[in-house]
Amino acid sequence: MAAMGSYDSTLQMFVQKPQPIDMSRLSFMRWLAEQGKLEHPMAGPSSGPLVNQPASHAAAKLSVAA
Repeated sequence: MAAMGSYDSTLQMFVQKPQPIDMSRLSFMRWLAEQGKLEHPMAGPSSGPLVNQPASHAAAKLSVAA
């Protein structure tokens, strides 16, 4: 079996290091949602810390676990 990362006994699960956010993928997913190309409608307008930030600035400040 391949290694899955480090095991966190407190969480009782394998954990991975956070990965940088791919702003082009995030923008494409939002475009798909706006065009009605996903399985479900949009939940609401864009919000949060990534809205209206340049891609290089947002990716440098934030990361998300995969």
